[in-house]
Amino acid sequence: MKIYLLLIAVFLSSLNTVNAQKLDIIPKPVKIEQQLGVFLIPSEVHIIVDKKIKNSTNYIGSEFLKNTGTTPKISIGKKHHKNGIQFLVDDKLSIPNDGYTLSIDKTGVIIKGNSPNGLRNGFQTLLQICSAKDVKKGTIPYVQIEDYPRFEWRGMMLDVSRQFFDKETVKNYIDWLAAHKMNVFHWHLTDDNGWRVEIKSMPDLTLKGGFRGPGEVLLPSYGSGNKRYGGYYTQEDIKEVVAYGLKRGVSIMPEIEIPGHSRAVTASYPEIGCVTEQETKSVQGEVKNVWCVGREENFEILDGIIKEFTAMFPFEYIHIAGDEVNRANWEQCPKCKAVMAKEGYTDTFQLQNYFFRRIEKIVEKYHRKSAGWNEIMKGGELSPKTEIFAWQGISYGIESAKKGHPTIMIPGQYTYFDMAQSETERGHRWAAIIDTKRVYSFEPVPENDLSLGEQKLIKGVQGALWSEYLDLPARFMEYQSYPRITALSEIAWSKKEDKNWKDFYGRLTNSHLQRLANMGIAFRDFPPTAIYKNGNITVTLPYEGAVVRYDSQGNEPTRESPLYLNPIQTKDYEKYMFRTFFNETAASPAVKVEKLPVANWNTSKAETLNVSENISENIDKNGIWYLTFDAESDASNNGSIKAVSLFENDKLIQTESAARTLKSKPRLRFVIENYNEKNSYRLDFTVENKEAKQSAAKVNFDCSPYQEPEVKVTSSMAENPKFPFSKLEDFNIETYLRTDVPCVNGDWILYTFTKPVTSSKIDVLTGIPHHPRFIISDGHVEYSYNGVDFIKGDSFDYGNASIFPKQPVKAVKIVITGTNNEPIMAGQDLRINP
Repeated sequence: MKIYLLLIAVFLSSLNTVNAQKLDIIPKPVKIEQQLGVFLIPSEVHIIVDKKIKNSTNYIGSEFLKNTGTTPKISIGKKHHKNGIQFLVDDKLSIPNDGYTLSIDKTGVIIKGNSPNGLRNGFQTLLQICSAKDVKKGTIPYVQIEDYPRFEWRGMMLDVSRQFFDKETVKNYIDWLAAHKMNVFHWHLTDDNGWRVEIKSMPDLTLKGGFRGPGEVLLPSYGSGNKRYGGYYTQEDIKEVVAYGLKRGVSIMPEIEIPGHSRAVTASYPEIGCVTEQETKSVQGEVKNVWCVGREENFEILDGIIKEFTAMFPFEYIHIAGDEVNRANWEQCPKCKAVMAKEGYTDTFQLQNYFFRRIEKIVEKYHRKSAGWNEIMKGGELSPKTEIFAWQGISYGIESAKKGHPTIMIPGQYTYFDMAQSETERGHRWAAIIDTKRVYSFEPVPENDLSLGEQKLIKGVQGALWSEYLDLPARFMEYQSYPRITALSEIAWSKKEDKNWKDFYGRLTNSHLQRLANMGIAFRDFPPTAIYKNGNITVTLPYEGAVVRYDSQGNEPTRESPLYLNPIQTKDYEKYMFRTFFNETAASPAVKVEKLPVANWNTSKAETLNVSENISENIDKNGIWYLTFDAESDASNNGSIKAVSLFENDKLIQTESAARTLKSKPRLRFVIENYNEKNSYRLDFTVENKEAKQSAAKVNFDCSPYQEPEVKVTSSMAENPKFPFSKLEDFNIETYLRTDVPCVNGDWILYTFTKPVTSSKIDVLTGIPHHPRFIISDGHVEYSYNGVDFIKGDSFDYGNASIFPKQPVKAVKIVITGTNNEPIMAGQDLRINP
């Protein structure tokens, strides 16, 4: 009896061991069944590779060694080897394309696929199993997997025009995509700021258009500075990278930006552009960046370029762009107007359609299909073969599918990874703040808006990384890509019904972040949450085992900063910052300490809510306080807020009666001048939700760390009425100055205070908030105690400068000593520390 019970205990213990071995596979497989036991990898493990993927042999061997520590012996064919690993193409395997089966038992490992790429996808799953946190090195748990992708197109775009990434960096990027079963690398090779691919029939496209800087045909931009910057890929480089991708199951789609975003072309070959008397600017402020549609020779030139592209890229699609075309050029160009008159066109969208129909024919001539951004749908019909990339929003994908086009969902609101990942991080903000959780929430098929037939035209999903702000800090491209691409991969591959953020986040943080680290990716880790309450800062780790460090002097924590272990007792909570560190290259953004919301609501009714909250515990000093209303999600930002009042000891000290929509992210300013710890404070406001839609938000009330004295701003530069100099007087961090022209040597901006200001430090920031664009490159700041005599302060470093006055300051002056080499200049409010 004792022996029997012992055997049961051993069995249960083994079962628990298997259950505890989380495999943490990303993207999540369709069907997975773990079994009792593990396969021990022999020290001389034999891998049999089907001859149909023999070009991947070296890749398979090197990646297996990296992930298991075992050097395999590899042979090509279908001969079985005991205790080995087999890759077999099975044409009769009843499974969707790119799918595979993976069987691991005591006899070894068998991966089957009905295509070579199916085997490659199965190999990526095997590598992830071997590298899971719970799996002992040298073992592979018994498992049966049947897996296949939801979408045939699983893509990612990288812009190499604004910032140039060398061949080896691009190869690394492809490796990382392959590891996540992504199968299309969209290579954005040309744009206003650089042409990156050798065209032998037009050598100046790279010799001139591949570089920018002093004396170059392209001015410095996007942080390239006053030096020659750029580079390009030779045709041999391109072919090498294409072959590299194919060995990993990643096809490469090239993009030629036409007819807009072509300043690199027109700067190298001016005759290609329109001849106009008045210069007009594109959305990005570029001039002369459009191909002339009325110049017949241009179509011969494009024929030659596309011919050379097809010789380098075997992929079935060539992306011909078509976004953000400055059509005002065509409206002034005699040759373009002549085409419009001949064709009977009444607007330039029709001319744009004329251009793309001609390009489609050129592309088809070389046995390829065209792809383009959703703007190319305007102005007329296109070939039904042309693939549409819906970047401006989901509605454009719906429009494309209804018109019968194969469609790729790539909405900026979810899949543009140049967007900032939080309110305080670097990146664009025009589409949304996009963190990993938001990416994961995206559903590519709008089932309620499309018929079943139209839904089938949604061929896949893709992300995009535009590179305007990838120049700094080092390896920011990796930080912006991962782990967001891991979420994208699961959207593209896994079943819709299996999507679950909590489950995905668990797999990601338990094993997959370490896999990213093992790949050498400097990814963005998840930040902690630090809450101040009752004199204590309490930090919640982003996941079990996370390493969080802090700084108590207002600086960004480093890897040498103290480790957070227990709640911190302090009254100076504003000075503390916290940050997660994964390894020497991967870390989270630094975060400040938060207070708990002073109020919140959640309703899906059409109703009016009158909210009254005692917020005495939240207020601890005199100063300028900001009340913010933050919707829980995009879907819950309905309703409006009005009648906001702050009371001190039941006496009204300020009221805001105007109604503001929750969608507008209200930010109200209050001044507290008579704080006393014995005072009581009450906040009253009304929420009006007119429709039966969800309205849910958190209400925060925080003291500004800066002073906001009355100030008057004057300048030598002309004012832009939409972004006037008065924007520098309102101390609203979201508003800013923009000029109509670049700044030049001798320009200045003067801040004059009504009363002298006592400050330990004043920061002078230029550029758009959170974006290092349109900054002052050459210049310095000066400050004056009397408004007449000025003392020189710091020179501008990447658009910013500081002063450290020893007396009350009457005025601060920006002195510009050179052009900023950008279309305009932007400036922000002073940050005046106490």
